[in-house]
Amino acid sequence: MEKKLERIFSAYHYVGGYELFFKTGAFTEYLFERYESGKPDWYGEAFEILKLVKEAGTCDPEKYTRIAADLEKIRTDIETQMREAVELRDSLSVCGYVLCRLCEPEPVVCADNEKEASSIISLIFRSTDSVIVREGVKAAVASLPLRIAKSKFFDIVEGALESQLGRTEKEIDDIVSNIEGFGGLKISEGDVWDADGADVVETVFGSDLSDASEEELQSLYDRCDEASMRNGLRIDALSDMGLMINAALLELAASKHIGKGQGEVFANAAVTSFINKLIDAFESGDSKTFENGLLYEGIDESELEKLEDIRIKIPGYEDTFLQMAKSESEDVYEDARRCVALISDSIFGDLSESEPGKTVDRDMIMQKAKELKNKLMQAFASGSKLLQRARMAGILSKLPLFLNNSDEVKDYIRNSLESCRDEREKAAAIREFKNFFADI
Repeated sequence: MEKKLERIFSAYHYVGGYELFFKTGAFTEYLFERYESGKPDWYGEAFEILKLVKEAGTCDPEKYTRIAADLEKIRTDIETQMREAVELRDSLSVCGYVLCRLCEPEPVVCADNEKEASSIISLIFRSTDSVIVREGVKAAVASLPLRIAKSKFFDIVEGALESQLGRTEKEIDDIVSNIEGFGGLKISEGDVWDADGADVVETVFGSDLSDASEEELQSLYDRCDEASMRNGLRIDALSDMGLMINAALLELAASKHIGKGQGEVFANAAVTSFINKLIDAFESGDSKTFENGLLYEGIDESELEKLEDIRIKIPGYEDTFLQMAKSESEDVYEDARRCVALISDSIFGDLSESEPGKTVDRDMIMQKAKELKNKLMQAFASGSKLLQRARMAGILSKLPLFLNNSDEVKDYIRNSLESCRDEREKAAAIREFKNFFADI
């Protein structure tokens, strides 16, 4: 094997090893902080990941393929759980929009629309950071009273899909699926991990809640908030577990092509000791392992800077890396391709090589937009107007911005407040928006 090819494999191996260390350590410490009173349902899978990582650090390279296959099985299961958790998150978000407004007490005085609009505009544009401004605009769309015609809404959705011309059909299908999720249209069938959260969704989506008492509405809102928090923690945990597996798979794919087939991180005695301590902590449930930095003894955290430097440089070598690996052999190319996929930002990206699929044309885009519109119209046909607006706001806040400049943003905010005659809804929306800025 060419020395340059081996050096690139070494760079991927280095990233995998240290990311494995940092992700695993942070995740396990987080686990004990959050779940001192009991083990979550995904605890067993997290423990199994650690045991496979430990085995990979001490076994012969001939066993790497089997360990990688075991990790990928867990990865597939976690991906399924993640999809269900994200669908529940989006549906609970729609429910929260509705319940927040229904639970708002009647204001003593009506809002001063111009004063509130000026305050909101000032909050959005006080930063010179375009990212913060964009997030502020999205927060305004997500929270302020939605007062746009359905025809305008569907034009925006259609325009968002049309802007994706040139993508593959699979990519468009993923975008459509995400839009459906943001509107709370994707509800998992059968058993779900959070039965109470699913019950909240079913209650809000299945009734206009007009006969519910204040106490019943508040109880439902509290349950929605608690379910959202539980689900958020679950999504964080599943994401971290996916990252741990990706780092381990990256190690295994690269290790076979450097030195004697076993990399410096897995062979590092301090890291081996670190993994052993983590497994002991899992088995005993003893959080003292994490006191006074004991867990991290022997690990040089200054490696973080080197790690970041290598991560920045690696993408520039991807094409050369894959070309060199392909000329070496199919097996080497397969491991190189996996290294590239595993270091990407997509936690659950496809690890198998597949055809990119055909590129969509405008006619196909319009057909998919029509099918999506029909689904949304069916959803809008049931439930209250407030639920319809919640669905629309959830979708619009996640699409590319449809407001093209600061004047359009200001006009949207003023129109939103002036067109809303429900003072409770307006008060809840303004408070929700300002809470967003209080958290950043």
